[in-house]
Amino acid sequence: MSRARTRTAVISAGLTLIAALGGCSGEPPVPTNAIAANPDPRPTADAMLSQVISRIDERGSTRSQIRGSLGVVGDLTADGVVRYRGQQTDLALNGQTRGTGNQPPQRIALSIVDGTGYLQTPLARPAPDKPWLRISPGAGDFGSKLLSPALDQVQEAVDPRATFSGVEKATRIQTSAPDQVDGKPTTRYQLRIVTAQAADAATDPQQRTRFQKAADAGEPELEYQLWLDESGLPAQFAATGQVAQAGQVSLTSTYRDWGAPTEIRVPPAEKIGVFQDVPPQAQRPR
Repeated sequence: MSRARTRTAVISAGLTLIAALGGCSGEPPVPTNAIAANPDPRPTADAMLSQVISRIDERGSTRSQIRGSLGVVGDLTADGVVRYRGQQTDLALNGQTRGTGNQPPQRIALSIVDGTGYLQTPLARPAPDKPWLRISPGAGDFGSKLLSPALDQVQEAVDPRATFSGVEKATRIQTSAPDQVDGKPTTRYQLRIVTAQAADAATDPQQRTRFQKAADAGEPELEYQLWLDESGLPAQFAATGQVAQAGQVSLTSTYRDWGAPTEIRVPPAEKIGVFQDVPPQAQRPR
């Protein structure tokens, strides 16, 4: 495969993650002076989210199913597990992306352990005998530079704790109503993170930068939906909106087995590689 085509393949893999799992916004920009002149009448989600995060911490783990549309990239179907260890969140996803037309589905696996990501996809294979690509935040290799910004976004897309921790007071309840998930009673909350307020409130530097960039780009709010079961645990979590690289994106995570034992392993060291620079060749998808 040519150098140019290889670069395109690796970037496509990155865009799949970024487009699938990045923050979504669903409302047009609101002028700053309009916000100042009209105080927000919507209640903050601080108390509700604090209780949700506390219950997530108590259970310590969950299993999930992720389904949705990635716009021009196609559809994503995946199963996942999430494990909470204090402030640390580890996760593993296994599934496939299916493009439009006659394109065959592509397998994708992703693990994040201790903040380091491990990606397996035919579009980004470091070497014939190394199917896993290591993505280390702050590292200088090509793969990490390209894909490490997506790691936090991955966690935020599948994990309400990662999404709202630190910005609970910057989150507003748009509406709430009774609903059902898999036949069980829930309460559905439409939530909006006010990006300018979140940038001020966030203590994590990467989180603060992301919200500030969204606010500067004319995205005053990021939109989410959260379904809580009768015990106050997430039953479902969803984001829908426009993403520049992909168009209309809509993803939903459905949770089950809160507190069930989970095991998330790092791939064997001999199966892990990196792209120090744009790789000279890549394996064609089989």
